[in-house]
Amino acid sequence: MIQFPITDLLDGKQCYQFLLQTLHPDALHCPNGHLLPQGQAPHDRKRTPLVKYRCRSCGAVFNVFTGTLWAGTQYDCATVVMVLRGFTQGVPTLHLAQELSLDYSTLLERRHRLQGLALQNCDKAPLPDQEVEADELYQNAGEKRRPAL
Repeated sequence: MIQFPITDLLDGKQCYQFLLQTLHPDALHCPNGHLLPQGQAPHDRKRTPLVKYRCRSCGAVFNVFTGTLWAGTQYDCATVVMVLRGFTQGVPTLHLAQELSLDYSTLLERRHRLQGLALQNCDKAPLPDQEVEADELYQNAGEKRRPAL
């Protein structure tokens, strides 16, 4: 089977912009809440496009992952995007780890943390009406037919 180096095929700058909009919809800011001034140059560009900034107000160094589940990660932006995509699509952790050449236990721990955050922040209000609709599920569908010849 051909294996595609999918993270090498993704554009790092576009992945960075996607993560910036997704993780910081109200704009990037330092851990102490100070907004990043328009046009401020990065403090550290070693992992471009994942750059670090130094807050002009308090001196804190931060990047797009600071204050998120991905804080301290060594993954590049393309890998994080592919992991998030896999998680939201329900791809099994083992398959995702093998496909992206990542450590299974680390990826599983991140998945559990993300699921915990989702559960903690989900809407706990009851449904607005008393009636609900559910689709039927035939658990044993196909088991009663004759074997194929």
